[in-house]
Amino acid sequence: MDSLGFFIDIGGQEEDTNVENDQEEVIQMVEDEVMGAKDAQTEAKQRNRARTERSLSTFLFGKTVVDTDYVHDDGNDTEEDEGIESENVDECEDEEKEKDIQPISAQPSMPDDIFGSALGVSCGKRKRKAAWVDKEDSEVLVKDVTATFTKAVGKHGEKETSIEQYGRSLSRKFKSVVGEPTWASLDKKEDEDSDEEFLRETTDLVEKKGRLENLQKGTLQFRKLKDINYSTHKEGAVISSTEFHPTSTVGMVAGNNGTVSLFQIDGKENPKIQTVNFENFPIKTAKFSAHGNELIVGSQHHPHFFVYDMMIGKTIKVPCLNKTTEHNTQKFEVSSDGKLIAFIGRFGFIHIISARTKEFLRSFKMNDSCQALKFSPDSSSLYSTGEGGEVYIWDLRSSSCLHKFADSGCLSGTAVAVSSHHLATGSSSGVVNVYNVNNIAKAATAYPQPDKVILNLTTQIEDLVFNPTGEILAMSSMEKEGAVKLVHFPSTTVFANFPGSFNLARANSLSFSPGGGYFSVGNNKGAANLYRVNHYKEY
Repeated sequence: MDSLGFFIDIGGQEEDTNVENDQEEVIQMVEDEVMGAKDAQTEAKQRNRARTERSLSTFLFGKTVVDTDYVHDDGNDTEEDEGIESENVDECEDEEKEKDIQPISAQPSMPDDIFGSALGVSCGKRKRKAAWVDKEDSEVLVKDVTATFTKAVGKHGEKETSIEQYGRSLSRKFKSVVGEPTWASLDKKEDEDSDEEFLRETTDLVEKKGRLENLQKGTLQFRKLKDINYSTHKEGAVISSTEFHPTSTVGMVAGNNGTVSLFQIDGKENPKIQTVNFENFPIKTAKFSAHGNELIVGSQHHPHFFVYDMMIGKTIKVPCLNKTTEHNTQKFEVSSDGKLIAFIGRFGFIHIISARTKEFLRSFKMNDSCQALKFSPDSSSLYSTGEGGEVYIWDLRSSSCLHKFADSGCLSGTAVAVSSHHLATGSSSGVVNVYNVNNIAKAATAYPQPDKVILNLTTQIEDLVFNPTGEILAMSSMEKEGAVKLVHFPSTTVFANFPGSFNLARANSLSFSPGGGYFSVGNNKGAANLYRVNHYKEY
């Protein structure tokens, strides 16, 4: 009998087991995906939180130089699913886009280099350097150069022992007189000529135009400041000339002892820059050249004059202008274009020389002695007046007399001033006549009537000066103390509150700064009084 056998079919069980295993694997994969999604969500929340913190810090403290990215490291270098990788890539791209678009802070942002200069940390900006530097200049000292002088040995004071670099000393003097050129500044921004600069200059121009049109008559707003020569008062008992530099905030004071001092005008201390002595040369008139590089001085006792070159610190003596006639150099004027200098000679002569070469060019001749002269603002004409009470208008291009007329009520003309619209003449009786320049230029009559007669001074007019805008006329007489008045234009009325209670003594010279912001009066007490005209904001 055949042995009985049995067969157990386990195939179905294996299939069920495989199915269960497959299901467990699927469940495990789903759980892994869920866990990965949770990790991604957590990571995304952390990144969003980091972005929010960065936005808040930017809002509170301004933009920072480098934004620190939030880096999440789970310490696992295993492979990740493609879906998670793509999700991370998208998030990184979004984060980079957000980094490119930084939130704008409502608070004022702090400078990029707050502590960098102190800690020696570079701020990432390229430092501008000088194009050329001579290394040997650093070895030359002021005392070394002073030791080479052959004149006035032992009389140069601190220069003989100074250990300051000679190049640095020259640079300091140049900047104090002329100022630092914009092209030479190492701190100049490369994008200086931008639309912002244009807008700023245009705004300043509009503001200045609106301000200059609003000078009111009656009361002048001004302040008395310390004297220009407050730190010295050694220019002599009589201050014969005060002048402002045409391009820099520098004032000049000259006295009858032959001393000229330069001061930095700041309205507070006015520190001294330099002193130049002209031995045995009592100064009557001193003026800057039109470009401000030279200082010209004349005297009533000498036929020659001196020119001091401020760039090289050298004094040049210019001999007699015209040997055929006797004259002195006590009164002269410099044209605004910097081409001519006109000296008052004797017997009605006016000598014209070249401002550049100092050569004699030609002479004009009046019928009577010349007492005062002035160039027109455009330097095309020269106005002169003298003892005959007549006013001459000379054409500098054709070297001829354009017109001559009698100053109304004047026996002897002593002062003259010209603006772009008005001509003012002063006489020995203290009368100041104001004419319209356009009417005078027509030469319609030899006896024109003045538009305005000013009778506020009763003694001989010594000086007449218009301010740069032609809105103020300053007039003075040296025969009476405090005889200084300011006249408003175009109303031609005198400012009642000037000079106030301050005693100006006897005024010898008047001067306005290039912008009209300062006004100076030199007197016979050795002081160059300084006033601040509040209406004009510029120097």
